[in-house]
Amino acid sequence: MLLGAVDRISATGDVSTQRRLFAHVEALARRAGHGAVLDAWSEDLDLMRQHPGGRHLCS
Repeated sequence: MLLGAVDRISATGDVSTQRRLFAHVEALARRAGHGAVLDAWSEDLDLMRQHPGGRHLCS
């Protein structure tokens, strides 16, 4: 999964793939005790998270 996602992202820059990958990375990081680090990113995390209905916060 990881290498396939990274390959798609590097080849196409696909935002939905980046967001799906980040969702997995965020969950793993939180389980590993890095929630405070992620929370310190504040609104920047919203750019990387998936949003219901494919809504983009930048649009």
